Amino acid sequence: MSPESGLRNLTAVALTTVATLASASGAPLPAQSAFFLSRSENRNQVHYALRLDEACRPVGTHPVQVYWRMLERGPSEVEELLGVEQPVYGLEDPQQVEATDNGWRVRVRLRAFPSRPIDITAARVDGQCQLQAWTKLGDSVSRLEHVFVKTSWPFSVDFVRLDGVGPDGQPVHELIRQ
Repeated sequence: MSPESGLRNLTAVALTTVATLASASGAPLPAQSAFFLSRSENRNQVHYALRLDEACRPVGTHPVQVYWRMLERGPSEVEELLGVEQPVYGLEDPQQVEATDNGWRVRVRLRAFPSRPIDITAARVDGQCQLQAWTKLGDSVSRLEHVFVKTSWPFSVDFVRLDGVGPDGQPVHELIRQ
């Protein structure tokens, strides 16, 4: 799927997302997400978090959990994605889990951008489990921190901006337009 197709999918889901809210799942959610997505229409965020065990190992064959932080309602309000939101914010199968020299890596692909894999790494740093997301931003692989979707009325996407930190430690951004 091309970036343009991903933007069209975002547009299609925007209508439903604005009008519909899911009920809270009640399931415990990971405390730490690897990266998140926000949209210009409100403060709510889609988080991509890795379920880990006590040894900082990914749990299960689909360890990456995607959920909403409903910041418009409060800082601790969370919800699962709606079925109609899965084509845009959800993840492609499979989630490839593999051990690395420093910990673990889980390769995922956003359904809206399957041609751009994201590697989520988990490693122990100073006794704490640290998560980071990595993908190609511009000309190099960089740490992905945030995906911003600029929407416009009534239900279209102007652009998607990927924000991260480059290999030199400097902020890096990539803009994807329709």
